[in-house]
Amino acid sequence: MGERSHIGWTDDTWNPWQGCHKVSEECRYCYMYREKMRYGQDPSTIIRSRPQTFNLPLTRFKGPLVFVCSWSDFFIPDADAWRPEAWQIIRHSPHLTFQILTKRPHLIGNRLPHDWGAGFPNVWLGVSVGMSKYAHRLAELLQIPARLHFLSAEPLLERLQVNLSGIDWVIAGGESGAGNNYRPADRDHFRHLRDMCKDIGIPFYLKQLGGNIKINGVYGGRRLDLALHDDIPTFGRGEALTGLPEKLNAQNY
Repeated sequence: MGERSHIGWTDDTWNPWQGCHKVSEECRYCYMYREKMRYGQDPSTIIRSRPQTFNLPLTRFKGPLVFVCSWSDFFIPDADAWRPEAWQIIRHSPHLTFQILTKRPHLIGNRLPHDWGAGFPNVWLGVSVGMSKYAHRLAELLQIPARLHFLSAEPLLERLQVNLSGIDWVIAGGESGAGNNYRPADRDHFRHLRDMCKDIGIPFYLKQLGGNIKINGVYGGRRLDLALHDDIPTFGRGEALTGLPEKLNAQNY
């Protein structure tokens, strides 16, 4: 449940807890549900990961980018008891930049640490929006101060009508799944989002076009109009947090 990631826009993945509850139409073919069920596990049961996984940022990660909760949601209420320990690990890993992506931005405010201030310099906050009716998540996200705000339009299910003002980075991807367990993405929807980002100068990363066939190791391939889109922000990475102890004993958690 961690270490070097196969997700192109990050370096490592960290899952201090696992399991989630579906909250929108975008979740229909959730890959975490598919994989959990494949191993005979209940994907709707939220569990804390084993200590060696919970503590990975303190012991193994090289980073600099770490995607948080690829198999859950960092702000899911079921994890309230464990989140303070996760924030403590983030505090003591200033060499890593934690990319926290959620479909629950309305829950962020009450689940931030007391010293959040204008945002930890090593935390990026993002929301998932794959359909225009969930665009309100962007406005909710932007109410929370953060070093960087980002949007993940994955799975991209329609032509997004969103206001990208205040957003620092956009990721897009098509849905994938075995057989027909995915909804095909329209390339014009990717083009629309790409062009919006270009017009206002936002970095754009195209993860995959989706489907059930891999091209060069990625479902549907990554080339849009023969071009790769690999933009990842460079600012906000590895900036030291001040006023914190230099070391944290991983065995404490």
